Amino acid sequence: MLGEFKPVIKNKKFVYLWISQILSQLTINLTNFLLLIRLFSETGSSIATSLLWICYALPAIVIGPFASASVDMVDRRLLLMITNFFQALVIFSYGVLSGSGVFLLYGVAVAYSLLNQFYVPAEAASLPSLVDKENLPQANSLFLLTQQASVMVGFIAAGILSHFLGFSNTLFIAALLLFAAFVSVTFLPKLKPSEELPASLEKGLLDFFGRIIEGYNFIKENRKVLAPFILLLSCQIAMWVAVVNMPALLLSILGISVSTGIVFAATSSGLGAITSSIFVSKLLRAKTRKKKIIDTSFMVLTFSLFLLGFLVPEFEGVLRLFIAFPLFFMSGFSFVGIIVPAITFLQASTPGGFRGRVFGNFWFLSTIATLFPIIFSGALSELFGVKFLIFILASFTLGAFLVSKNYGEKFIQEDLANG
Repeated sequence: MLGEFKPVIKNKKFVYLWISQILSQLTINLTNFLLLIRLFSETGSSIATSLLWICYALPAIVIGPFASASVDMVDRRLLLMITNFFQALVIFSYGVLSGSGVFLLYGVAVAYSLLNQFYVPAEAASLPSLVDKENLPQANSLFLLTQQASVMVGFIAAGILSHFLGFSNTLFIAALLLFAAFVSVTFLPKLKPSEELPASLEKGLLDFFGRIIEGYNFIKENRKVLAPFILLLSCQIAMWVAVVNMPALLLSILGISVSTGIVFAATSSGLGAITSSIFVSKLLRAKTRKKKIIDTSFMVLTFSLFLLGFLVPEFEGVLRLFIAFPLFFMSGFSFVGIIVPAITFLQASTPGGFRGRVFGNFWFLSTIATLFPIIFSGALSELFGVKFLIFILASFTLGAFLVSKNYGEKFIQEDLANG
């Protein structure tokens, strides 16, 4: 299995870009969780933490299409260098000024996200110039793996580093990681623009939205693609709803400080995710049905969420943590048990010529899809309490299990019969 990635990993040009992606993805997730901790510690408000996500999302919706259209009109290596450097500068500057007011972090989130709208498409557009066509699927798979893993690693790192080193010092580490990403892309060859700016901006925008529409039509017409795509999109929404409300959730479940709670939850769920990635990979190699793994994982996740929300808070002290640890472990284990088979099924069901359209625009669609649920989740948490939000999340996973169990197979088989 690992042998198929060797040609890509031996490509030094790809490795330089991959290092930049690893460091950039790790930093954005580390910074996101770090700002969430700081914001909730200062305000105690889930609505305030929800607004932080809005600050990240708005540049993606408003500037994202223009930024994506512009990457073919400039030297992509230069664009990668500029964005990494200025992102490092933004984070470093906030580390210096962090004592001047908590709400400055909203401006930091907007500035960082704005630069990221240029970095991400430039990074994706650079891959075909650095990797042979036959190795592109492997390169894209590594990028996708990095994107998913960085969320969990960033979550763990934010909790541990902020707890032991403090807020400002963790920001300086994040700035250093981004500067290392900047250094890595300086070793790339020049990636000259394929189009000229004045004549191509409108065409670039049309092409961008054209790819989204073409990908949407392909997904809609192929149920073997539509089913895992909806599943992954739903999991993405649920994950970010939980992440944005994580400080309030942990305070309710564990009854300890937010920074300590994040270290505890990140460690236990992270261990579960790592264990699951190994275990699920073995099951898939043994030809275990992906649907069976997903259905079982949904049930385990539902069970874990209900117990975390309604059983664990009934205990006190060390006993509460003792009971919470295996439940957080199983939450991380089961979530990965849903994501890995779903991604594998989606990749196998999507023809090579459409993978770029399906996966390449996933970030754009998921950003739009998560916007309103995150806003409403913060309000629900404030108005009805954290337990109500946990009940909604657990009910969602239970509903997803029931739909998958009763209709999933039939939904896909009908498409095959009609085809």
